Amino acid sequence: MQALWMALGALFFSIMGVCIKLASPYYGTMEILFYRGFAGILIFSVLMRLQNVSCATPVIGLHIKRSMAGVTAMALWFYGIAHLPFATAMVLNNMSSVWLGTIVIGQGWWQSRRILYPKLMGAVLLGFSGVVLLLSPRLTMGLSDQQAYLPGLLGLCSGFLAAQAYRQVHSLGQAGEPEQRTVFYVSIGTALLGLIGTLVLHGGFTLPDWRTGWLLPAVGLFASLGQWCLTRAYTRGAALVVASLQYLGLAFSSLFGVFLFREQLAWTGWLGIALIVIAGITATAWRPKSVKPVQVTPSSRQTT
Repeated sequence: MQALWMALGALFFSIMGVCIKLASPYYGTMEILFYRGFAGILIFSVLMRLQNVSCATPVIGLHIKRSMAGVTAMALWFYGIAHLPFATAMVLNNMSSVWLGTIVIGQGWWQSRRILYPKLMGAVLLGFSGVVLLLSPRLTMGLSDQQAYLPGLLGLCSGFLAAQAYRQVHSLGQAGEPEQRTVFYVSIGTALLGLIGTLVLHGGFTLPDWRTGWLLPAVGLFASLGQWCLTRAYTRGAALVVASLQYLGLAFSSLFGVFLFREQLAWTGWLGIALIVIAGITATAWRPKSVKPVQVTPSSRQTT
């Protein structure tokens, strides 16, 4: 069942990305982020009420950490979708497994001053080789270096922060937090950052019109559905299966990019995507089981 949740989540996030890409010429990144969070608050507050799930949580600290990492990753990801070819932006955000492998290697080096996991190191190098191929000038559809590599760098950062957020999601699941409450709190953080960013960076909101306004609630709807499915998969599923199935989103995104946005990648671009997918799956398989995500400490068990 967890495989189905992950597959559905990948599809919903891909559709959300399409809506962001279509809306980005008319609305700022922070505006889109706000509507995504606001829709999530509405949807999951109703859902929690219907299912008698309380807003009160004994691990508010974990929710704050998860929201800080996840919301920042989301903002950078939305910016990448707006400024990069669609499939490229989606791939960079799905680097979380490779980033987790990098963290494990770094921890091992810090503790012993040597490479403890050579196979994992190979997977990480393979993944970043794919990134180089994907972000080469031939694959950025005529964008200048600054236009391509700044969003590309931010997209890579979104993948790193997403890896941190997934660790927190796993910890929240171990702490017994229901999926609805986890998504509800991250939606609050998303709406707050979007609101502040819109007022500070854009000077206020753009009045939606009938031609493009429907894209804003659509972003929130599909993002909330995708987040719920992903949270259920990560809190209940086997790590390797879940991490492997998340790459279905790249297949969906590639199809949307080719057929909807008329994007064409050279064969080296497809090779880069393939290397990243292989690296992500193998990095998950070869990551040592003894490396835990984030432990629940007494200080994180604060009541609201």
